[in-house]
Amino acid sequence: MSYSNTIKRAWAGNRLMSVLLELTYACNLDCTFCYNDLARDGQQLSLEQYRQLLDDLAELGILNLSLSGGEPLAHPRFFDIANHARSLGFVIRLKTNGHAVRPATAERIRNEVDPFVIEVSIHGASAETHDRQTRVAGSFERLIDNVRTMKSLGLRVKANSVLTRWNEDEVEGMLALYDELGVLFQIDPEVKPRDDGDREPLAIEASVEGQARYRRALEARANRDDPDIDTASREAGREPRVARTDKHCGAGSNNIAIDPYGNVLPCVQWRVPVGNLHDQRIAEIWEKSVGLQDVRETTKAARRMLEGLGDAAVRSNFCPGAAQVYSGDPLALYPAVEQRIAASARARVRLAVL
Repeated sequence: MSYSNTIKRAWAGNRLMSVLLELTYACNLDCTFCYNDLARDGQQLSLEQYRQLLDDLAELGILNLSLSGGEPLAHPRFFDIANHARSLGFVIRLKTNGHAVRPATAERIRNEVDPFVIEVSIHGASAETHDRQTRVAGSFERLIDNVRTMKSLGLRVKANSVLTRWNEDEVEGMLALYDELGVLFQIDPEVKPRDDGDREPLAIEASVEGQARYRRALEARANRDDPDIDTASREAGREPRVARTDKHCGAGSNNIAIDPYGNVLPCVQWRVPVGNLHDQRIAEIWEKSVGLQDVRETTKAARRMLEGLGDAAVRSNFCPGAAQVYSGDPLALYPAVEQRIAASARARVRLAVL
């Protein structure tokens, strides 16, 4: 069975596979578009609570564990938590800005955590652009040095980037940088509001022209890597389509996020607590939470809603969690999705004219 089919079956059966732990909101950078709600407060989970949580997750049979933040390495017991996770056999993803992963720390991560991948944040192809977004001088050069160190130690590294108005003119350079460093990459084309609904980060969202440039750059890179494979051949070579599911996404069905204060969230984007680990163990929340049941029904409603709006809406990368942050309604379309639907409609009109 393909991994895609496995995921879809997990959605349908409410089988928890992936958990993201936000260990802390502390950070050594000050990124302009950081989504964390830094005003949020509460009682942080203790080391013993993390150990109990990880034991419970292993009992539930989860596969993927992501350690995130803020900056997860800023948590004073990071290595204790990560080492316990490793002992339980999880596939660990470490999501870090990379600033603190100096050689000695990189060696500890390799020896004590052995993550499947380390995901670092690269915000441009130049120091000027990256440092402008992190608001820490020298952060670009330090990050690039650290990535090279990680690679030299045999660690698998992935670059996570966000397309913004400040780096949209460097997309081709960013792709070249990923290749030079020999890292995997993912570019999120959408700046989102902060978790508390603050829309200030949207001031630097990429322009329409920047979005188009980003798409062209990705297409050119794909054609460069597979110059002899035409579109039809690519389609023929893909996996068979997976069985139809009645859910739009796996939020609350096969994945959850947990913030530093024990709040269990449907996913990292959907910031509505469905339980708290200070009050209940994770298995009880997973099986009995009324909030999670509501989320699962909402993902079904989202699929019906998008299908009713047509193929362009289905392909629009609509996120109920982002919708919740924008308006408080997880089924309400938000600007980025509306723009993509409109662009698709214009493209259809152009094709019809031709």
